[in-house]
Amino acid sequence: MFLLGTTFVEVLEWIGYVLAALLCLMFIIVVHEFGHYAAGKIFKFKINEFSIGFGPAIIKHTNKKTGELFAVRCIPLGGYCAFDGEDEEGKSEPGEGSYYSKPPWQRIIVLLSGALFNFISSIIVIAVFFMAFGDVLPRVASVSEVFTDSEMTVSAQQQFREGDIIYSVDGEKVYSLIDANAFSDAAADKDELRIVVIRDGEQVALNITKAYYADENAEGGSSYGFGISYGYTQYKLGFFPAIGHSFEFVGDVIKLIFTSIGQLFTGDAKVSETLGGTVTAVASLAELTQFGFYAIMYGVCVLSASVAIMNILPFPALDGCKVIFTLIEWVRGKPINRKVENIIHFAGLIVLLALAVILDLVHFLA
Repeated sequence: MFLLGTTFVEVLEWIGYVLAALLCLMFIIVVHEFGHYAAGKIFKFKINEFSIGFGPAIIKHTNKKTGELFAVRCIPLGGYCAFDGEDEEGKSEPGEGSYYSKPPWQRIIVLLSGALFNFISSIIVIAVFFMAFGDVLPRVASVSEVFTDSEMTVSAQQQFREGDIIYSVDGEKVYSLIDANAFSDAAADKDELRIVVIRDGEQVALNITKAYYADENAEGGSSYGFGISYGYTQYKLGFFPAIGHSFEFVGDVIKLIFTSIGQLFTGDAKVSETLGGTVTAVASLAELTQFGFYAIMYGVCVLSASVAIMNILPFPALDGCKVIFTLIEWVRGKPINRKVENIIHFAGLIVLLALAVILDLVHFLA
């Protein structure tokens, strides 16, 4: 009976985590679609509907002034902003305010605004994260006595103190939220270092020379290095440092995404570990929600940047491919046959849906 009760509670907890993950995913999608909506309103596009989710509407409201329908639908796995005339094929005289009545440059801005809003939201979310919780920095856990030579006969001055938070090495900050090896990489192959530590709430500059120190686990009983062991701690940033670092952080996320994609082609990464569909994204977010709000913010930032990157890829049905078709129209002075374009995008959508299912299966069966 106790085991049954425990299992039931765990199931309820997991359902809660999944619901929280779905809310996070919907937030990211709503931000993306609102980017299209906001740009469309600026350029006076006629918008028929702004929907959160797919399927039958649970809640809906029609703006009597503009005629726009706002709806919340029952399947919380997407959303859309429907522009008037966007799916019409070959209409010679598009209506006023309709999608194809607008010049190509305006349509390109509208198409890219979804990804832009995802990038902006990533930066805002992670900046708040840095101010509220802090980025991860190395923290000195223990300090060993250091010596001038390998015989360990003459002691040298150990400048590190237990509890020091290592802030930068040779001017390079060692934020470790993305790269846990940031500190070791920054200090690699260098014997003399300029290190800034946070000590008792103040920044202290240290000129460090690597030295020999007692190490019971090393051959000969000594090693060459800093003479410290360290763990990690979160260090809160002020407003302007948080804003500045948020751009750097999102840039690192984008770089990591493209690196991971590149590793798929070189064979250095497995598909099951790198890619996933919608179910994988929800499951990953659900796992993060178990660690609290700070983990949710981190997950939303990374996934929002990922959604932005995915949507600007030049694959049919994605915004990036639509931009390419619009650029071709702009250069040629006339569009590619709308019917052909719609068929290409529809085929791309089918492939994307099938790919999402396959990637989810590969991920969970691996």
